[in-house]
This record gives sequence, C-alpha cells and structure tokens, in this order.
Amino acid sequence: MALAYDFNIQDLIEAGCDLAQARQLDIDNMIFNETVETSDFAAKHYIQTGIEHNTPIIAWEQPKNWGFLKKSSDAGCTWNSCTLSSEPTKKLWSPHNYDCSLEFCWNDPQITRNFRAFWKLKCQSDPELEFDNAFYQFVIAQTAKAVNDSMWRIAYFDYKDNTNADFAGIDNIFLKLLGILADPILTAQQRVTITQNSGADIAAQMNLPADSGYQYLKKMYDLMIVNRPFMATKPGLKFRMTQELALNYLNWLQNTKEVTCCFSPTDGVTGSKYALSNLNYMGIPIQIEQEWTELIKHTAGPSATKYDKPHRALLTYDTEISVGTCDMNAFKQMKRIYDPVTEKLHIRVKPNIDIQATFDKDFILAI
Repeated sequence: MALAYDFNIQDLIEAGCDLAQARQLDIDNMIFNETVETSDFAAKHYIQTGIEHNTPIIAWEQPKNWGFLKKSSDAGCTWNSCTLSSEPTKKLWSPHNYDCSLEFCWNDPQITRNFRAFWKLKCQSDPELEFDNAFYQFVIAQTAKAVNDSMWRIAYFDYKDNTNADFAGIDNIFLKLLGILADPILTAQQRVTITQNSGADIAAQMNLPADSGYQYLKKMYDLMIVNRPFMATKPGLKFRMTQELALNYLNWLQNTKEVTCCFSPTDGVTGSKYALSNLNYMGIPIQIEQEWTELIKHTAGPSATKYDKPHRALLTYDTEISVGTCDMNAFKQMKRIYDPVTEKLHIRVKPNIDIQATFDKDFILAI
C-alpha cells in the first residue's frame, strides 16, 4: 500500500532555497490556494440514523379524511363507525458501505530531516504518543474535508452500474427521482425539461438564453401551484440549482428589473435587492448548489466535449430528500489505529449511506 501523503518538502527547497533558508520553511508559513469550501453535507441534509438494509423509511402518507365525521343518528344512543386512513410509504433503505484507509510510517524515505522541520516534528517522533503534532492534525483536517467531498459525490453522482467499481455503490438521488418520474402522469405534473442539457457540445449546453433561468423557475413554480399546492406550506421549501442556471436568472433580474426599480439617481449603485444573498422566486429562496456544478465538471473530466445534464434544479422542502446512515458517529468520524509491530499508523473511515425521496409526489425536478 502506498503511503497516504504526497508532499515532498524537497520540492520547496529545490525551487530556489538554500539549506539555510530551508530552516525557515515550516507549517506557520504555509499559504493555501483559495477555493470555494465544500458545504457541510450533514448540515445541509435531513439525516436519519439507525438505518440498515431494508429498514423502512419512517414516513407516512396522510390522505385527506373528508368523510370522517358523519351525521348523528336520530335513533338514540347509536354511533357512526369511522375509519382513519394513513399508511407508511412502504419505501426501504438500501445503504451501501464506503471506506478508505490512510497509512503512515516514520521509516518512510519521505520523512526526511527537512520534512520533520517543516511540520515541527521531533527527531524521534512517535506517532502513537505525538498525535497532537501539526502534521497529523493537518492530515485529520484534510481527511474530514475529503470525506465531506465524497458524501456530495455519493449522494448526487454515484450509480450502481458505474463501470468504475469504486463508485458503483448507491444510485444517486437524481437517478431515483427520474425513476419515480418514469410514470407519465407524474412526469407531466412534476418534471421540467431543460432543453439546453441536450446540446451537441459544452458550448451549446452552456449557451443559455437570457431569460432561461426565469422561464424554468416559473415552469417549476406553476407545476407546484397547480399539482402540488400543499408543498407551498412546507417549512424549508426552496429551489436548489446549479450555478449557471441561478446566475442566468440573477442576470435577467438585474438587466430587466434592477435599473427600473431599485436605484436612485442621487444614490448611485450602492446596493440592490437582486443579489446572490437574497435570490428568490415568488418568495421561495434559491440555494445555489456549487457542489453539483463542480461534480458535473469533475465526473466529465478535463477532456470532455459534453457534460451530463449540466443544468439542474430541484424544488422541494428539507425533509423530502432524506439521507440514511447506520450511525452518525461513523458517518462523520474516523478511527486511528496504531500497530506497534509495523510502526504504522492507520486512519480509517467507513460510513454507510443511502439517499431517498421520502414521498413520490413532493418535489418538482428540472433537468
């Protein structure tokens, strides 16, 4: 097994530093490339624990009981017999295990004097006793970020038939939603087709007309109001969208609405009610899912000529898309295992996860 890190301090020295200057190279002077931080997956999803294979999803269909109360009889002490209608969704969880193991050994050739100096490690560091050192704390932090990144990929882009067995775990939520919408009646009531997704190449796919974002949001909203009006009363109702689609809508607002309603000739352009921080349609907030956009491009690869459905939007409330796992601790934490015989430290992560639409009729999908 290859060691878990790929960081050679010698590369920094050879970049123009002499050995005296190398002493100034340490963790306190490290500057990281700025990136958009991946959102906390657990914080942005409704998670149910205690989930195993074939565990029922804890959700109930509650049809209207319009005929529950009936006129009392005029014949004395007799009562009408009544029935309550309610039943579980009959959906089952089908989680899959995912795992990863990182391995470290102090006898590895990469653990040079300069490497130890950079991370402020002792000459004879003992990984079993010095787990608070900067190097391992850095590894733990980076591992936690990597697990979080992977959760987004698993939930939204893994699929069982993937030819790459590493990513052939659960079917992602988009596939499951499209499976529900295979019913033509539900398709007519809950799906909006984004025509640009079928463009011949990336340029055609990304060539959104100026009002595309607005038009797709309006179609989704209209489907909800006509076919699923109860959704408007649910807490946490929101549009979740890929970046380009949301920015297209924002640009349309700024170009067609902002100049006529929001700026005073004497104030100058000091602020606007049309901004990413308060973007909404008909009062329903819009949440840009940066992770969707990044993963669409990542899964396509740098040489891609076409993306897989680069524009996506989902209108639903918080608890409709449920993530299931056996144990929340295993979901977010990792184990540290030290083998004194081999002097190797292992950091291991093994969560299980599934993602489901709680109800078949509580979402509007544009894809």
